[in-house]
Amino acid sequence: MTEQLVTLVMVVFGAALMPLAARRLSVPSAALEIVYGMVLFNTVLDHQPDWFELLKELGLIYLMFIAGSELSLRELKSSGRALRYLLIPLPAFVLMPLVLHFIGLPWYLGIALAMISAGIVIPVLKESRLLQLPVGRDILGVALAGELISILVLTLLDIFHRYGLTPHAVLELLKLAALLGLAWLALKLLYLLAWWHPEHVARVMRSEDPTEEGMRLVISVAFAGGLAAYGAGVEPILGSFMAGVIFSHVFKSKGRFEDKINAIGFGFLTPFFFVGVGAAFDPALLRSPQTVLLALGLAGLLLAAKLLPLLPAYMLGVRGAEVLGMGLLLAAPLSLLVVAGTLGQKMGLLSSGLNGMLVLTAVLASILFPMLFRFLVPRLKQDKPN
Repeated sequence: MTEQLVTLVMVVFGAALMPLAARRLSVPSAALEIVYGMVLFNTVLDHQPDWFELLKELGLIYLMFIAGSELSLRELKSSGRALRYLLIPLPAFVLMPLVLHFIGLPWYLGIALAMISAGIVIPVLKESRLLQLPVGRDILGVALAGELISILVLTLLDIFHRYGLTPHAVLELLKLAALLGLAWLALKLLYLLAWWHPEHVARVMRSEDPTEEGMRLVISVAFAGGLAAYGAGVEPILGSFMAGVIFSHVFKSKGRFEDKINAIGFGFLTPFFFVGVGAAFDPALLRSPQTVLLALGLAGLLLAAKLLPLLPAYMLGVRGAEVLGMGLLLAAPLSLLVVAGTLGQKMGLLSSGLNGMLVLTAVLASILFPMLFRFLVPRLKQDKPN
C-alpha cells in the first residue's frame, strides 16, 4: 500500500510541477509530462501499478471528450468555409501512407503523421492573440475539421483491422453510423430542451453550485459516450469525442463552466495518460543516433504533410507567412499523434519501438514547431480583423 501511495504522490506531484516548467520553457505541458513519465518510471520507479493503467485509459477518454468540446459545429457552419476546412487535411491521409511505404516504413505511420489536433493550436492562438484575426480563425477551422477527420479515420481503421473486408465489418460500420445518428439525434433533442428550458441550462452552468451537479453530469456523459462506443464495437475515444461535440453544441455559452471541465481533465485525469505514455517509452531509443535522426526526419515529414495541401493557397496569392504559420501550428498534433501511436501498437500495426519513435517525434514537433510559429506572430498580426 505504501509503495502504491508513493507512486500516486510522485505522479500527481510531477504533474503539478510540469505546467510551471512548461510556462518558463514556452513548451506544451503535455510534452514535459511525457518526459517526466519516461524519467520517473525508468529511473526512480521500476514498475507501474495495475491502477495506473486504468487511470491512463480514463485520462485518454476524458482527453478526447475535451477535444470534442473544443469542436464548434456552429463556428464551422457559420464560417462559410467548412468545406474548405474539411478538404485541406484530406490529401495528407492519402499521400503520407504512400510516402512512408515507399521509403520502407509501415504505411500506418503515414496515417499518424497526417493527424491534426486542436489541443496545442487553441492555447497558442489565444496566447498570441490571433483568434480575433482571419488567419487565426482559419487555422482554428482547419484544426477542428482535421481533428474530426482524424478521429473518424482512426475509428474506420480499427474496424477494418479487426474484421477486414467482410460482412462483419459492414455490420460494424452500420453500428458506427447508428451511433453517429443517435449522437446527432441527441444533439438536436438536447438543443431543443435547452432552448425551451433555459433555466435548467443555467442551473447546470451555475458556478457557485456546492454539489457541482453540472460537473458530475458532464463527467458521466463523457464516460457514458465511451461506453456507448465500446458497446457499438468501436474505440471508446470516438464516443467520448462525440459526447464532447454534443456538449459543446448544446451549451454554447459555457463561461467558467468550461474552466471547470478543463481543470478536472488537465488538472488530474489527462496527466496520467501523458505520464503513462512516457512510462512506456524505451529510453534505449535515445541512445541510438539513427533513431533520433529518424524521429527528426518524421518531424520533417509531419510538417510537409501539413504544408503540401496549403501550397495551392500560396499559389492563389495567400501570404507565405500565413501558409507557413498554419503549417507549423498544425504540425504539432501532440495528443492525437500519441493516441494514434497507442492505437497502432494495440492493433499490431506498429511495434513498440516504432511507437516509441512516434512519441519522440510528437514531443520534438510539439516543442519545436510552436516555438518557430511564435517568430511568425508579428508578421501574421499585420493582417487586419474583419
